[in-house]
Amino acid sequence: MADVTDDRPRKLVAPPGWVPAFPGQRPPFQPGHELSIQPGAYSPRKVEPLAQELVELVLRQATAEGSATAYLSDSTYRPAIHAWARAEIQAQLLTEYLTAAAEVTGDGVGDLDAERVKSAYLLLHRAETRAASGRARLGLDPLSRARLGRDVAAGSVDVARLMAALEASVDESAAASSDHADLDDDGGDE
Repeated sequence: MADVTDDRPRKLVAPPGWVPAFPGQRPPFQPGHELSIQPGAYSPRKVEPLAQELVELVLRQATAEGSATAYLSDSTYRPAIHAWARAEIQAQLLTEYLTAAAEVTGDGVGDLDAERVKSAYLLLHRAETRAASGRARLGLDPLSRARLGRDVAAGSVDVARLMAALEASVDESAAASSDHADLDDDGGDE
C-alpha cells in the first residue's frame, strides 16, 4: 500500500553547515518536525489545540442564557469536559486518516493488511467509545441529558420532601412545647 499522504511538507531541510556522510543520507530531523506523525491522534501538538477549542465551545454554550447544559460551567466539570474533548478530537483525526487511507486504495476502507490501517481502526473504536462515554456522563446527548434532568428533578423532589418533613417536625415540636408551657402556667400552686 502506498503511504497515506496529506498536505504536510515532507521534505527535510538541511541545517546550515550540514554535510551528508554518504550519498542519499537525509538531513537530521529538526525539533518540532511532524514527518513521523501519521494520524496524529496521540500527538499533543495535534490534539490539545483542537480539544481546547472544543472545550471552549462547550463552555460558551453552557454559559449562554437558558442553556440546557448550564451545569457544565461549574469548574468541577472541566477535567471531564477536557477528557471528552480529547477523545472526540482523537476520533476525528483517526477518521480523517482512515478516510485518506481509503482514498488511496479506492475501496472506501483502506488496506486492511497494513498494520497502520488495522491499528488506526482499533484506536478509532477506542476513541469513539471514550467519546461516547464522556458525552453520556456529561449529558451531551439527548438521552443522557434527559436522564440527568430526571435525576436532578428527583433529587429536588427528595430534598423538598425532606424539608417539608423537617418543617412539620419543627412545627410539632413547637406545638408540643407550647402545650407543655400552657400546662405549667395553668396548674400552679406555686
